[in-house]
Amino acid sequence: MKFFSFSIWMVVSLGLMGISEQIRAQDQATKTTTKPLVILVSLDGFKPSYLSKTDTPHLLGLATQGAQSRGLISAFPSLTFPNHLTLVTGQTPDQHGIVNNTMTDPSTAQRFTLGSREAVENPLWWQEARPIWVTLRQQGKIASTLFWPGSESPIQGLMPNDWLRYDHGMTHEARLATLMSWLNRPEDQRPDFATLYFSDVDSAGHAAGPESQAVKSAVQKVDQSIGKLVEMLRDKNLLANTTLVIVSDHGMALAPESQVIQVKSLLSAFPAATWEWLGATAAVRLNGEPAEGVMQVLSTLPHVSCWLKSAIPQRFQFGTHRRIPDIVCLSEIGYSISDNPEKKGPLGQHGYDPEHPDMHGILIVTGPRIKQTELGWVKNLEVYGLLTQLLRITEISNSGKSLLHQEIFK
Repeated sequence: MKFFSFSIWMVVSLGLMGISEQIRAQDQATKTTTKPLVILVSLDGFKPSYLSKTDTPHLLGLATQGAQSRGLISAFPSLTFPNHLTLVTGQTPDQHGIVNNTMTDPSTAQRFTLGSREAVENPLWWQEARPIWVTLRQQGKIASTLFWPGSESPIQGLMPNDWLRYDHGMTHEARLATLMSWLNRPEDQRPDFATLYFSDVDSAGHAAGPESQAVKSAVQKVDQSIGKLVEMLRDKNLLANTTLVIVSDHGMALAPESQVIQVKSLLSAFPAATWEWLGATAAVRLNGEPAEGVMQVLSTLPHVSCWLKSAIPQRFQFGTHRRIPDIVCLSEIGYSISDNPEKKGPLGQHGYDPEHPDMHGILIVTGPRIKQTELGWVKNLEVYGLLTQLLRITEISNSGKSLLHQEIFK
């Protein structure tokens, strides 16, 4: 009997120990959902007025829960690559060196274009930038980028822990699924910081103009994807510890064909001079031609202001980098410069004065440390500093010093 009783006692004890181990394992599993997460979402070409003119329940819901700016002011020029890099560095394009979507580096004569895989992945273009994923990795944290300019090339010898080559055709569903696959890992392997990028609104704005039905449909599509992201984070028990920082790089303005300024033969008296940039922001490289003579001709252009590189208005914080051509021209809102009469430009354009309301982007921040508040105008230079505060990392020298984080933190 004693042996039988002892055997029963051992079975019960072992069973209780097993249950205790299960409880500890469950507790540990619960703890794995407590790691803070910051997700930076870019809605390319999304301007503030889209929120009020289109049905966007998910974006407006997040804005109501957290902090929303009246507008996010781009760096000059208000173009995609320069501003995406400014958002994650706190550096102006003059500092990080991505001064346009297309550019030439005079020290090597190499040419950068968005569509060149060789250029985008060439470290030459990115070494003056200090993106936040490099800082995170240097400080022992994990960064995952689902499309972001600069993330496809080593910078200071480092790349994000996870990254993808840009694929314009990748569906929203595939993007969200990829992001969630990264976030589904054990806590010690899961990102502290991740990015997500949607280009639909920008593409529709260029093709059909900012007031088009195509833009409204694109706005609704990205809003639905934001709602899906929130739902997926909630299902994975990640939402309570996640801060979403939703931004756009610039806005969009109507630029009808009747307001395209043709310059094909304008500089015929100066054959070595070339138009290096075209569009809302244009630029001329002199290649030895006299600056005074070229400037005199450019002064005849209607609806355009041109400056020598050294005389660009100080408020643009632009004009010292070697990749900026000798003369920079800025069109009035709605106008643009072209050197090809046969080629129709996009109906919607950006690249104009960042202070113009049509060029403003959005900033929505929501998360456990963010209070409900309405912000005024915010420069996108300030976003980097906010990210470093959210991620609790030491920021490096940047031009975006502000008290933004003090305004929105609880």
